[in-house]
This record gives sequence, structure tokens and C-alpha cells, in this order.
Amino acid sequence: MDDRKKGASTLKDVANAAGVSLGTASKALAGATSVSEARRRQVWEAARKLGYRRNSLAAELRSCRSTSIGFVVPDLTNSFFIELVCALEDHALECGYRLILAHAQEDPEREAERIRFVLSRQVAGMIIIPCHGYAHAISELRECNVPLVMADRVDNSFPANTVTTDSHRAAMDGTGHLIALGHRRITFIVNALDLVNSRERAQGYREAMRQAGLEQHAKVVVCGMSDTESHATTLGVLSARERPTALFTGANVATLGALRAIRDAGLRLPEDISLLSFDDAPWMSVLRPGISSIRQPVEAIGRAIWNLLHQQLQGEHPEIVHLRMRADLRVRESTAAVPAVPAVTAVPAVPYDPCGETSPASTAPPL
Repeated sequence: MDDRKKGASTLKDVANAAGVSLGTASKALAGATSVSEARRRQVWEAARKLGYRRNSLAAELRSCRSTSIGFVVPDLTNSFFIELVCALEDHALECGYRLILAHAQEDPEREAERIRFVLSRQVAGMIIIPCHGYAHAISELRECNVPLVMADRVDNSFPANTVTTDSHRAAMDGTGHLIALGHRRITFIVNALDLVNSRERAQGYREAMRQAGLEQHAKVVVCGMSDTESHATTLGVLSARERPTALFTGANVATLGALRAIRDAGLRLPEDISLLSFDDAPWMSVLRPGISSIRQPVEAIGRAIWNLLHQQLQGEHPEIVHLRMRADLRVRESTAAVPAVPAVTAVPAVPYDPCGETSPASTAPPL
């Protein structure tokens, strides 16, 4: 069959070739779960041979029902967000929906543009993980009338359904783990304090230090949103005259930069310094030593987001719900008891601009 004839193939041609009804062919190509796997394979094979491409947008316009869900994500290099995308796509497909994914690249202006673009595709609903702050995202969404769930970098003040991890509790648990190992000089390295979840993590760390009577040792250092910034900042921390015996990084991007800094400083995990990461990733269990981490319950978060959104898609309009999930501490080899005589830093001094560093003695406003 030549290209011209292939392009002219219709849904009826596919149904005839597959030996099924027109309705069954339509449902199979739309991914409906009511069609058996065998029939679905027949239809897709016929469509492939005929070169048929379903115009899903036209189908939605005819039915006056959108099956697309917009999902705006701040950073697709972050393994937590990637896992969440995979989990949500599975839930959406099971219910006959598909995701339209948009990447904000940690840029609020780009995020606003991506929200407008996704909404222009006539989506049935929206899922948003905001960038820095959230006022811009909310202002864009006030103009639309679609079901909405916001996740991760959110709290109970948001005017929408939200799902997040209990970052405060998880950071307290992680800090408590390091304190139980005998660490006193524990530095918390956080990407940005204007992110809701990062600020809660820093607060949880400080609270655990306060409860242990270690307020004088509490130190929060802001490192920026990239592993390059985290690397430079952590080198500065490690070059201090009295370096910490443990680092607690507030996100996996910060963990990557800290690992490079520890290597460049000639230090060993966990003999010279312990490292705990907020956020887990597959590579953390593969490294030797493995990296101790706070694991967010990605599957539970994804399921909760979809359930809240699906209720709205089904026409239910319950009161706004704010769900907070419990994270798990995964202890691996990178955290160990503090050495009996902590070594005084021997790493070479490096230029260091303590951008955003806060401590009890600093003039920065309290968290």
C-alpha cells in the first residue's frame, strides 16, 4: 500500500481489518480497559499495517469529553519527580486518561507559560508541583475551571487539594538518627528556604537539634538549586576550621554536590564524615558505601494525588483536602558513629561565599 493510501485509512478500515466492530476499534485505540488484550492487539496491529493514526483531539471534541491531564513539573532531572510522573501516568492510563507533561525548569515565568499552554490543550484536570513560591501558579489557575491537585512544595495554606510529605517530621527523624550516632556538629544543607518543603525540613532539623540541647551547633546553609552550587557550598563548609562530623542534605540535588565535595576534600564516608540525604534515589543503594536517606513514599503520594483528582473528574466536589504522607528513614553505610577524636579539617581552604548561611548567631530571621 502506498503512502497516499495509508494516510487515507479510516477507523472503519481498521475495524474491518481487525474483524471487530467500529466501537471496539475506537475503544481499543483509546486505551479503554473494557477491551480484552487480544482484541486490543488485533486492532493495534491492523492500525499499524494500515498506517492509521487516531486523532485523539478530534475524538475528544466530538465526545465533548477531554481525557488529558496536565502535569507541570519543576525539574525533570530530579529522580523523585520522575518516579512521581511514572506512578501518575500508570494511574491515569488505568482510568482512560493520559498525561500532558510540561517542564518548568525551576523558572516561575516558564512555569506560568507552561500552565497556560497545557490549559490551552483543553485538559480535563491539572496537577502542579510549583517552583519557587506559588502565587504565580495560583493566579494562572484562578482563571480556569478544571479539577486541580498541587503536590510536594505545598502546605495547608494552599487554596487547592494538596498532597505532600511530612517534611518537618522526616527531618526530625533524620537528625535524630545522626544525634543517636553521637554527632553534635551536624550541618543541614538546603537548596532554598523559599520552597515550602525545604523550609519545613530546615525547621524539623532545628527542632531536633533544640530538643537534644544542641542549638549552639545547629547550622543551616543554603546551597542553591543545582549540584554545582551545592558542590561549591559544601566545599566551603568542609574547609571550616572546625568542620561538621555529619552533613544532612535537604534534597538529592544537594546530595550529589555534597558527594563531589567530600571526594574533592579527600574525605571518606563514613570514617571522616557521615552523610544523610533527604530524598532517596536508586543509585544511592548501589554506591559503596550506600547513602543513608529519607525515602518519600512516591507510590502513596501518586495514588493520593490521582484519587483526589479522579473524585473531581467524576463530578464530586468535597471540601479541600490537605494530605501529608510519612517518609521512611533508610539507614545505609554513609552514616556511622562519630569518631572518638574528630579530625580537625585538613582540606585546603577554598574561596567561599556563605550565601544564605544562617546559624543561631547570625542576623538572619529565624525559620
